[in-house]
Amino acid sequence: MKTVIYLVRHGEVHNPEKIFYGRLPGFGLSELGKSQAETLAAFLKTRPIAALYTSPLERARQTVEYVVRHFSHLAPIVDERIIEVGSPLEGRSWEELELKHWNFYGYREHLQGGGERLSDIWKRMRTFLTEAAKKHRGQEIVAVTHGEPIMVTHTKYTGKRLRLPIVRQHWVENAQGIRLVFNELGAVEVAKLTF
Repeated sequence: MKTVIYLVRHGEVHNPEKIFYGRLPGFGLSELGKSQAETLAAFLKTRPIAALYTSPLERARQTVEYVVRHFSHLAPIVDERIIEVGSPLEGRSWEELELKHWNFYGYREHLQGGGERLSDIWKRMRTFLTEAAKKHRGQEIVAVTHGEPIMVTHTKYTGKRLRLPIVRQHWVENAQGIRLVFNELGAVEVAKLTF
């Protein structure tokens, strides 16, 4: 008996000022993001989805709203563990972060200000995925989350160390993600979603 978790990223965010929004409120989907969410929903509607989970952030909740249109019998479950990475660098410009190749884990300010480490993200994602796989044994579920948690999860389940740039090699585009298949023995197969 296999359990399948579709771990997907939210659609593109309306962010004309190009800032690192992280967990900041008020960042919803752009028009393209809404279209991406519709495409994701069309892909998932043919699957026997038993549960829908979402990060509490607006862009993830908006993305799951498109999916739930095909599964009106399901109420999305908000789970704090699949939220975006926490960082005191929120509000900084993309330009500034690009100079550091988006490696805010290397900023002293990120770590000293209470920012999450890659291992922190993995700890909460592993707990969520383990519990969800057990609770929904033999079923297929969807979890709408963010880029960083997906990259970290992909890295760990493919047996690589949590360090940059390896984590970034598992980048996923908006409204894309990975398919995790948990078998009876606890092994996990990982594949990128293609649609």
